[in-house]
Amino acid sequence: MTTLDNNDLAQRRRERLASLLTRAERQGARWQFWVTSGTLLGVAILFVALNKWDAAFSYSISTLIFFFLINLLNYALIRRGMRPIWLGFVLGTLNIIILTIVVIAPNPFHDQALPHAMTLREAGFKYLLIFVCLGALTLSPRLAAWLGTAAAICWAAAVLWVIAMPGTIVAPPPADGIGVGERLRLYLNPNFVDVVDQATNIAVILIIAGIIASVVARTRRLAEDYTKAERARFNLARHFSPNVVDALASADEPFGPVRRQEVAVLFADIVGFTNYAEDHKAEEVFDMLREFHGRMEQVVFDNGGTVDNYIGDCIMATFGIPRPGDDDAVHALRCVRAMREALDEWNDERRAAGFDPVDVRIGCQHGPVVIGAIGSERNLSFAVIGDTCNVASRLQTMCRELGASVCIGDALVKRVLASGDHQSIEGFTEAGPVSVRGREAPIDVWTLPA
Repeated sequence: MTTLDNNDLAQRRRERLASLLTRAERQGARWQFWVTSGTLLGVAILFVALNKWDAAFSYSISTLIFFFLINLLNYALIRRGMRPIWLGFVLGTLNIIILTIVVIAPNPFHDQALPHAMTLREAGFKYLLIFVCLGALTLSPRLAAWLGTAAAICWAAAVLWVIAMPGTIVAPPPADGIGVGERLRLYLNPNFVDVVDQATNIAVILIIAGIIASVVARTRRLAEDYTKAERARFNLARHFSPNVVDALASADEPFGPVRRQEVAVLFADIVGFTNYAEDHKAEEVFDMLREFHGRMEQVVFDNGGTVDNYIGDCIMATFGIPRPGDDDAVHALRCVRAMREALDEWNDERRAAGFDPVDVRIGCQHGPVVIGAIGSERNLSFAVIGDTCNVASRLQTMCRELGASVCIGDALVKRVLASGDHQSIEGFTEAGPVSVRGREAPIDVWTLPA
Protein backbone atom coordinates (compact mmCIF):
# COMPACT_ATOMS: atom_id res chain seq x y z
CA MET A 1 0.00 0.00 0.00
CA THR A 2 1.36 3.40 -0.92
CA THR A 3 1.75 6.34 1.43
CA LEU A 4 -1.08 8.08 -0.39
CA ASP A 5 -3.39 5.15 0.27
CA ASN A 6 -2.46 5.16 3.96
CA ASN A 7 -3.16 8.90 4.22
CA ASP A 8 -6.48 8.47 2.42
CA LEU A 9 -7.47 5.65 4.75
CA ALA A 10 -6.54 7.68 7.83
CA GLN A 11 -8.53 10.64 6.48
CA ARG A 12 -11.59 8.47 5.99
CA ARG A 13 -11.31 7.20 9.54
CA ARG A 14 -11.09 10.75 10.86
CA GLU A 15 -14.13 11.74 8.82
CA ARG A 16 -16.15 8.79 10.11
CA LEU A 17 -15.14 9.58 13.69
CA ALA A 18 -16.02 13.26 13.21
CA SER A 19 -19.44 12.26 11.88
CA LEU A 20 -20.06 10.01 14.87
CA LEU A 21 -18.99 12.71 17.31
CA THR A 22 -21.18 15.30 15.59
CA ARG A 23 -24.15 12.98 15.93
CA ALA A 24 -23.26 12.42 19.59
CA GLU A 25 -23.15 16.19 20.15
CA ARG A 26 -26.64 16.57 18.70
CA GLN A 27 -27.93 13.77 20.86
CA GLY A 28 -26.28 15.48 23.83
CA ALA A 29 -28.04 18.71 22.88
CA ARG A 30 -31.35 16.88 23.10
CA TRP A 31 -30.42 15.63 26.54
CA GLN A 32 -29.38 19.17 27.47
CA PHE A 33 -32.87 20.41 26.61
CA TRP A 34 -34.54 18.00 28.99
CA VAL A 35 -32.09 18.69 31.82
CA THR A 36 -32.36 22.45 31.26
CA SER A 37 -36.16 22.21 31.28
CA GLY A 38 -36.02 20.26 34.54
CA THR A 39 -33.68 22.86 36.03
CA LEU A 40 -35.95 25.72 35.01
CA LEU A 41 -38.92 23.87 36.47
CA GLY A 42 -37.06 23.38 39.75
CA VAL A 43 -36.19 27.08 39.95
CA ALA A 44 -39.81 27.99 39.15
CA ILE A 45 -41.07 25.76 41.98
CA LEU A 46 -38.56 27.40 44.32
CA PHE A 47 -39.78 30.87 43.28
CA VAL A 48 -43.40 29.85 43.88
CA ALA A 49 -42.54 28.55 47.35
CA LEU A 50 -40.60 31.66 48.41
CA ASN A 51 -42.47 34.53 46.74
CA LYS A 52 -45.95 35.90 46.58
CA TRP A 53 -47.78 36.24 43.27
CA ASP A 54 -47.43 39.82 42.07
CA ALA A 55 -46.05 41.76 39.11
CA ALA A 56 -42.44 41.27 40.23
CA PHE A 57 -43.00 37.53 40.58
CA SER A 58 -44.64 37.40 37.13
CA TYR A 59 -41.56 39.07 35.68
CA SER A 60 -39.30 36.41 37.23
CA ILE A 61 -41.49 33.59 35.93
CA SER A 62 -41.59 35.24 32.50
CA THR A 63 -37.80 35.15 32.29
CA LEU A 64 -37.85 31.42 33.06
CA ILE A 65 -40.46 30.88 30.36
CA PHE A 66 -38.32 32.85 27.93
CA PHE A 67 -35.32 30.62 28.62
CA PHE A 68 -37.53 27.57 28.15
CA LEU A 69 -38.77 28.85 24.77
CA ILE A 70 -35.21 29.44 23.54
CA ASN A 71 -34.25 25.89 24.52
CA LEU A 72 -37.47 24.55 23.00
CA LEU A 73 -36.57 26.23 19.71
CA ASN A 74 -33.11 24.69 19.91
CA TYR A 75 -34.62 21.25 20.59
CA ALA A 76 -37.12 21.55 17.72
CA LEU A 77 -34.36 22.43 15.27
CA ILE A 78 -32.26 19.49 16.46
CA ARG A 79 -35.12 17.04 16.05
CA ARG A 80 -35.70 18.24 12.50
CA GLY A 81 -31.97 18.06 11.75
CA MET A 82 -31.97 21.76 10.90
CA ARG A 83 -29.65 23.09 13.58
CA PRO A 84 -26.05 23.63 12.51
CA ILE A 85 -23.33 23.36 15.11
CA TRP A 86 -22.72 27.12 15.18
CA LEU A 87 -26.32 27.78 16.18
CA GLY A 88 -25.70 26.01 19.49
CA PHE A 89 -22.96 28.53 20.24
CA VAL A 90 -25.26 31.42 19.30
CA LEU A 91 -28.20 30.24 21.42
CA GLY A 92 -25.93 29.39 24.35
CA THR A 93 -24.38 32.83 24.23
CA LEU A 94 -27.82 34.43 23.99
CA ASN A 95 -28.92 32.54 27.11
CA ILE A 96 -25.90 33.77 29.05
CA ILE A 97 -26.26 37.39 27.93
CA ILE A 98 -29.94 37.52 28.86
CA LEU A 99 -29.31 35.77 32.17
CA THR A 100 -26.59 38.27 33.06
CA ILE A 101 -28.93 41.16 32.28
CA VAL A 102 -31.73 39.62 34.35
CA VAL A 103 -29.38 39.04 37.30
CA ILE A 104 -27.78 42.49 37.26
CA ALA A 105 -30.67 44.71 36.15
CA PRO A 106 -33.24 45.36 38.88
CA ASN A 107 -36.70 43.90 38.57
CA PRO A 108 -38.73 46.76 37.04
CA PHE A 109 -41.84 45.71 38.97
CA HIS A 110 -40.14 45.43 42.35
CA ASP A 111 -41.15 48.12 44.85
CA GLN A 112 -37.74 48.31 46.50
CA ALA A 113 -35.08 47.58 43.92
CA LEU A 114 -31.58 46.97 45.26
CA PRO A 115 -28.64 49.05 44.04
CA HIS A 116 -26.76 47.45 41.17
CA ALA A 117 -23.72 46.93 43.38
CA MET A 118 -25.85 44.81 45.71
CA THR A 119 -26.97 42.56 42.86
CA LEU A 120 -23.32 41.75 42.16
CA ARG A 121 -22.88 40.74 45.78
CA GLU A 122 -25.96 38.51 45.78
CA ALA A 123 -23.88 35.78 44.07
CA GLY A 124 -26.00 35.89 40.94
CA PHE A 125 -23.07 34.48 39.00
CA LYS A 126 -23.98 31.02 40.35
CA TYR A 127 -26.82 30.90 37.83
CA LEU A 128 -24.25 31.42 35.10
CA LEU A 129 -22.37 28.41 36.44
CA ILE A 130 -25.51 26.32 35.97
CA PHE A 131 -25.65 27.22 32.28
CA VAL A 132 -21.94 26.51 31.91
CA CYS A 133 -22.37 23.09 33.51
CA LEU A 134 -25.35 22.30 31.27
CA GLY A 135 -23.05 22.83 28.28
CA ALA A 136 -21.21 19.63 29.26
CA LEU A 137 -24.29 17.59 28.33
CA THR A 138 -23.75 18.42 24.67
CA LEU A 139 -20.50 16.38 24.73
CA SER A 140 -18.83 19.24 22.90
CA PRO A 141 -15.66 20.46 24.64
CA ARG A 142 -15.58 23.51 22.36
CA LEU A 143 -19.13 24.51 23.34
CA ALA A 144 -18.44 23.91 27.03
CA ALA A 145 -15.29 26.03 26.88
CA TRP A 146 -17.05 28.77 24.91
CA LEU A 147 -20.01 28.97 27.29
CA GLY A 148 -17.61 29.38 30.20
CA THR A 149 -15.68 32.06 28.34
CA ALA A 150 -18.90 33.85 27.38
CA ALA A 151 -20.13 33.71 30.98
CA ALA A 152 -16.85 35.14 32.25
CA ILE A 153 -16.91 37.93 29.64
CA CYS A 154 -20.55 38.81 30.39
CA TRP A 155 -19.97 38.87 34.14
CA ALA A 156 -16.83 40.99 33.72
CA ALA A 157 -18.78 43.40 31.52
CA ALA A 158 -21.52 43.57 34.13
CA VAL A 159 -18.98 44.33 36.87
CA LEU A 160 -17.38 47.09 34.80
CA TRP A 161 -20.82 48.54 34.00
CA VAL A 162 -21.74 48.70 37.68
CA ILE A 163 -18.36 50.20 38.61
CA ALA A 164 -18.82 52.92 35.97
CA MET A 165 -22.20 53.93 37.40
CA PRO A 166 -22.33 57.14 39.51
CA GLY A 167 -22.20 56.50 43.24
CA THR A 168 -20.44 53.14 43.03
CA ILE A 169 -17.70 52.74 45.61
CA VAL A 170 -14.61 50.63 44.92
CA ALA A 171 -12.22 49.75 47.74
CA PRO A 172 -8.57 50.76 47.38
CA PRO A 173 -5.96 47.99 47.29
CA PRO A 174 -5.23 46.28 50.62
CA ALA A 175 -1.71 47.69 50.54
CA ASP A 176 -3.08 51.19 51.21
CA GLY A 177 -3.36 50.29 54.88
CA ILE A 178 -7.11 50.71 55.42
CA GLY A 179 -8.15 49.35 58.78
CA VAL A 180 -10.61 46.59 59.49
CA GLY A 181 -13.30 48.98 60.66
CA GLU A 182 -13.08 51.04 57.49
CA ARG A 183 -13.27 47.95 55.33
CA LEU A 184 -16.28 46.72 57.26
CA ARG A 185 -18.05 50.04 56.68
CA LEU A 186 -17.26 49.76 52.98
CA TYR A 187 -18.61 46.25 52.82
CA LEU A 188 -21.88 47.28 54.49
CA ASN A 189 -22.34 50.12 52.03
CA PRO A 190 -24.93 48.97 49.40
CA ASN A 191 -22.99 50.80 46.67
CA PHE A 192 -19.71 49.02 47.39
CA VAL A 193 -18.16 46.70 44.79
CA ASP A 194 -15.44 44.33 45.96
CA VAL A 195 -13.26 44.10 42.84
CA VAL A 196 -11.14 41.30 44.26
CA ASP A 197 -14.21 39.23 45.05
CA GLN A 198 -15.69 39.79 41.57
CA ALA A 199 -12.37 38.95 39.91
CA THR A 200 -12.40 35.74 41.91
CA ASN A 201 -15.90 34.98 40.63
CA ILE A 202 -14.73 35.44 37.04
CA ALA A 203 -11.72 33.20 37.69
CA VAL A 204 -14.01 30.54 39.20
CA ILE A 205 -16.22 30.58 36.10
CA LEU A 206 -13.19 30.13 33.83
CA ILE A 207 -11.72 27.37 36.00
CA ILE A 208 -14.97 25.45 36.13
CA ALA A 209 -15.45 25.86 32.39
CA GLY A 210 -11.92 24.57 31.79
CA ILE A 211 -12.53 21.57 34.03
CA ILE A 212 -15.83 20.78 32.30
CA ALA A 213 -14.29 21.10 28.84
CA SER A 214 -11.41 18.84 29.88
CA VAL A 215 -13.78 16.25 31.31
CA VAL A 216 -15.89 16.29 28.13
CA ALA A 217 -12.81 15.95 25.95
CA ARG A 218 -11.54 13.10 28.11
CA THR A 219 -14.93 11.42 27.94
CA ARG A 220 -14.90 11.59 24.15
CA ARG A 221 -11.43 10.04 24.05
CA LEU A 222 -12.52 7.30 26.41
CA ALA A 223 -15.58 6.65 24.25
CA GLU A 224 -13.36 6.41 21.18
CA ASP A 225 -10.98 4.02 22.95
CA TYR A 226 -13.92 1.96 24.20
CA THR A 227 -15.34 1.78 20.68
CA LYS A 228 -12.03 0.57 19.31
CA ALA A 229 -11.68 -1.98 22.11
CA GLU A 230 -15.20 -3.30 21.58
CA ARG A 231 -14.64 -3.52 17.83
CA ALA A 232 -11.46 -5.51 18.46
CA ARG A 233 -13.28 -7.67 21.00
CA PHE A 234 -16.09 -8.30 18.51
CA ASN A 235 -13.62 -9.32 15.82
CA LEU A 236 -11.88 -11.66 18.25
CA ALA A 237 -15.20 -13.14 19.38
CA ARG A 238 -15.85 -14.28 15.83
CA HIS A 239 -12.88 -16.63 16.08
CA PHE A 240 -12.13 -17.34 19.73
CA SER A 241 -14.02 -18.76 22.66
CA PRO A 242 -15.31 -16.17 25.17
CA ASN A 243 -12.80 -17.20 27.83
CA VAL A 244 -9.92 -16.34 25.45
CA VAL A 245 -11.35 -13.10 24.06
CA ASP A 246 -10.85 -11.05 27.23
CA ALA A 247 -7.19 -12.07 27.51
CA LEU A 248 -6.53 -11.28 23.86
CA ALA A 249 -8.41 -7.98 23.84
CA SER A 250 -6.42 -6.67 26.81
CA ALA A 251 -3.03 -7.43 25.23
CA ASP A 252 -1.17 -4.87 23.13
CA GLU A 253 0.03 -7.59 20.75
CA PRO A 254 -2.31 -10.53 21.44
CA PHE A 255 -0.86 -12.92 18.86
CA GLY A 256 2.75 -11.88 19.08
CA PRO A 257 5.15 -11.90 16.13
CA VAL A 258 5.01 -14.33 13.22
CA ARG A 259 6.25 -17.66 14.55
CA ARG A 260 6.16 -21.42 14.18
CA GLN A 261 4.44 -23.62 16.74
CA GLU A 262 2.64 -26.94 16.97
CA VAL A 263 -1.14 -26.98 16.97
CA ALA A 264 -4.03 -29.28 16.11
CA VAL A 265 -5.94 -28.38 12.94
CA LEU A 266 -9.48 -29.52 12.18
CA PHE A 267 -11.57 -29.27 9.00
CA ALA A 268 -15.30 -30.05 8.95
CA ASP A 269 -17.15 -30.00 5.63
CA ILE A 270 -20.72 -30.74 4.53
CA VAL A 271 -21.00 -33.60 2.05
CA GLY A 272 -22.96 -32.77 -1.11
CA PHE A 273 -23.36 -29.11 -0.32
CA THR A 274 -22.96 -28.05 -3.96
CA ASN A 275 -25.94 -30.18 -5.01
CA TYR A 276 -27.92 -28.96 -2.01
CA ALA A 277 -27.25 -25.33 -3.02
CA GLU A 278 -28.44 -26.03 -6.56
CA ASP A 279 -31.67 -27.76 -5.46
CA HIS A 280 -32.79 -25.31 -2.76
CA LYS A 281 -33.65 -21.64 -2.49
CA ALA A 282 -30.87 -19.25 -1.65
CA GLU A 283 -32.54 -18.34 1.64
CA GLU A 284 -32.74 -22.00 2.68
CA VAL A 285 -29.10 -22.57 1.73
CA PHE A 286 -27.89 -19.66 3.85
CA ASP A 287 -30.16 -20.57 6.76
CA MET A 288 -28.76 -24.09 6.79
CA LEU A 289 -25.19 -22.83 6.45
CA ARG A 290 -25.58 -20.34 9.30
CA GLU A 291 -27.08 -23.05 11.50
CA PHE A 292 -24.22 -25.41 10.70
CA HIS A 293 -21.55 -22.80 11.36
CA GLY A 294 -23.22 -21.66 14.57
CA ARG A 295 -23.50 -25.15 16.02
CA MET A 296 -20.00 -26.24 15.04
CA GLU A 297 -18.51 -22.95 16.20
CA GLN A 298 -20.02 -23.39 19.65
CA VAL A 299 -18.60 -26.91 19.89
CA VAL A 300 -15.15 -25.59 18.96
CA PHE A 301 -15.37 -22.87 21.60
CA ASP A 302 -16.62 -25.32 24.24
CA ASN A 303 -13.48 -27.38 23.69
CA GLY A 304 -11.07 -24.46 23.86
CA GLY A 305 -10.54 -24.16 20.13
CA THR A 306 -10.30 -21.28 17.70
CA VAL A 307 -12.37 -20.81 14.56
CA ASP A 308 -9.68 -19.91 12.07
CA ASN A 309 -11.79 -19.55 8.95
CA TYR A 310 -15.07 -20.29 7.18
CA ILE A 311 -14.55 -21.58 3.65
CA GLY A 312 -18.02 -21.86 2.16
CA ASP A 313 -19.59 -24.91 3.81
CA CYS A 314 -16.29 -25.82 5.48
CA ILE A 315 -15.14 -24.70 8.91
CA MET A 316 -11.47 -24.66 9.89
CA ALA A 317 -10.58 -24.76 13.58
CA THR A 318 -7.29 -24.85 15.44
CA PHE A 319 -6.34 -25.88 18.96
CA GLY A 320 -3.31 -24.32 20.60
CA ILE A 321 -3.75 -20.73 19.45
CA PRO A 322 -2.80 -18.21 20.62
CA ARG A 323 -0.90 -20.21 23.24
CA PRO A 324 -0.05 -23.90 22.76
CA GLY A 325 -0.70 -26.46 25.47
CA ASP A 326 -0.01 -30.11 26.21
CA ASP A 327 -3.68 -31.04 25.74
CA ASP A 328 -4.30 -29.39 22.37
CA ALA A 329 -4.55 -32.72 20.57
CA VAL A 330 -6.92 -34.06 23.24
CA HIS A 331 -9.14 -31.00 22.95
CA ALA A 332 -9.21 -31.37 19.17
CA LEU A 333 -10.22 -35.03 19.32
CA ARG A 334 -12.86 -34.34 21.95
CA CYS A 335 -14.15 -31.58 19.69
CA VAL A 336 -14.41 -34.11 16.85
CA ARG A 337 -16.61 -36.36 18.97
CA ALA A 338 -18.68 -33.42 20.22
CA MET A 339 -19.21 -32.32 16.63
CA ARG A 340 -20.58 -35.76 15.75
CA GLU A 341 -22.94 -35.62 18.72
CA ALA A 342 -24.07 -32.08 17.86
CA LEU A 343 -24.62 -33.17 14.26
CA ASP A 344 -26.77 -36.13 15.32
CA GLU A 345 -28.87 -33.84 17.50
CA TRP A 346 -29.25 -31.32 14.71
CA ASN A 347 -30.26 -34.01 12.20
CA ASP A 348 -32.95 -35.26 14.60
CA GLU A 349 -34.34 -31.72 14.67
CA ARG A 350 -34.15 -31.44 10.89
CA ARG A 351 -35.98 -34.73 10.35
CA ALA A 352 -38.69 -33.66 12.79
CA ALA A 353 -39.07 -30.41 10.82
CA GLY A 354 -39.25 -32.25 7.50
CA PHE A 355 -35.73 -31.45 6.26
CA ASP A 356 -33.08 -33.82 4.98
CA PRO A 357 -30.24 -34.72 7.36
CA VAL A 358 -26.82 -33.18 6.89
CA ASP A 359 -23.73 -35.33 6.45
CA VAL A 360 -20.43 -33.90 7.63
CA ARG A 361 -16.92 -35.25 7.20
CA ILE A 362 -14.07 -34.23 9.53
CA GLY A 363 -10.31 -34.32 9.16
CA CYS A 364 -7.80 -33.53 11.88
CA GLN A 365 -4.03 -33.49 12.28
CA HIS A 366 -1.42 -32.22 14.73
CA GLY A 367 1.88 -30.66 13.78
CA PRO A 368 3.90 -27.52 13.14
CA VAL A 369 2.32 -24.47 11.51
CA VAL A 370 3.26 -20.86 10.89
CA ILE A 371 0.96 -18.30 12.50
CA GLY A 372 0.79 -14.54 12.14
CA ALA A 373 -1.13 -11.60 10.75
CA ILE A 374 -1.42 -11.31 6.97
CA GLY A 375 -3.07 -8.91 4.58
CA SER A 376 -2.93 -5.14 4.39
CA GLU A 377 -4.02 -2.29 6.63
CA ARG A 378 -7.40 -2.37 4.88
CA ASN A 379 -7.98 -6.04 5.61
CA LEU A 380 -5.66 -7.51 8.23
CA SER A 381 -6.42 -11.01 9.49
CA PHE A 382 -4.80 -13.75 11.50
CA ALA A 383 -3.72 -16.81 9.54
CA VAL A 384 -2.49 -20.33 10.20
CA ILE A 385 -0.58 -21.91 7.32
CA GLY A 386 1.65 -24.90 6.78
CA ASP A 387 1.78 -28.57 5.84
CA THR A 388 -0.30 -29.58 8.88
CA CYS A 389 -3.21 -27.50 7.58
CA ASN A 390 -2.91 -29.08 4.13
CA VAL A 391 -2.85 -32.60 5.58
CA ALA A 392 -5.88 -31.96 7.79
CA SER A 393 -7.78 -30.67 4.76
CA ARG A 394 -6.76 -33.69 2.66
CA LEU A 395 -7.79 -36.06 5.44
CA GLN A 396 -11.22 -34.50 5.44
CA THR A 397 -11.63 -35.07 1.70
CA MET A 398 -10.39 -38.68 2.07
CA CYS A 399 -13.24 -39.60 4.44
CA ARG A 400 -15.50 -40.63 1.55
CA GLU A 401 -12.80 -42.82 -0.03
CA LEU A 402 -12.15 -44.59 3.24
CA GLY A 403 -15.84 -44.88 4.17
CA ALA A 404 -15.26 -42.85 7.33
CA SER A 405 -16.93 -39.95 9.01
CA VAL A 406 -13.65 -38.82 10.60
CA CYS A 407 -10.03 -39.18 9.49
CA ILE A 408 -7.21 -38.20 11.81
CA GLY A 409 -3.46 -38.31 11.39
CA ASP A 410 -1.16 -40.59 13.35
CA ALA A 411 0.67 -37.55 14.76
CA LEU A 412 -2.54 -36.47 16.47
CA VAL A 413 -3.13 -39.95 17.86
CA LYS A 414 0.38 -40.13 19.28
CA ARG A 415 -0.04 -36.78 21.05
CA VAL A 416 -3.36 -37.90 22.54
CA LEU A 417 -1.90 -41.19 23.78
CA ALA A 418 1.14 -39.38 25.16
CA SER A 419 -1.16 -37.27 27.28
CA GLY A 420 -2.62 -40.42 28.82
CA ASP A 421 -6.09 -40.00 27.33
CA HIS A 422 -6.97 -43.37 25.79
CA GLN A 423 -10.73 -42.87 25.96
CA SER A 424 -10.76 -40.30 23.17
CA ILE A 425 -9.24 -42.86 20.77
CA GLU A 426 -11.94 -45.47 21.37
CA GLY A 427 -13.79 -46.38 18.18
CA PHE A 428 -10.98 -45.29 15.87
CA THR A 429 -9.26 -47.91 13.75
CA GLU A 430 -5.90 -47.68 12.07
CA ALA A 431 -6.28 -47.54 8.30
CA GLY A 432 -2.55 -47.82 7.66
CA PRO A 433 -0.35 -45.63 5.49
CA VAL A 434 -2.35 -43.61 2.99
CA SER A 435 -1.01 -41.50 0.16
CA VAL A 436 -2.06 -37.89 0.47
CA ARG A 437 -2.09 -35.58 -2.51
CA GLY A 438 0.69 -33.05 -2.29
CA ARG A 439 2.98 -35.20 -0.12
CA GLU A 440 5.54 -37.72 -1.23
CA ALA A 441 5.53 -39.86 1.90
CA PRO A 442 2.30 -41.61 2.96
CA ILE A 443 0.59 -40.78 6.24
CA ASP A 444 -0.68 -43.18 8.87
CA VAL A 445 -4.40 -42.51 9.17
CA TRP A 446 -6.97 -43.46 11.79
CA THR A 447 -10.66 -43.48 10.93
CA LEU A 448 -14.01 -43.44 12.63
CA PRO A 449 -16.69 -45.30 10.62
CA ALA A 450 -19.50 -43.30 9.09
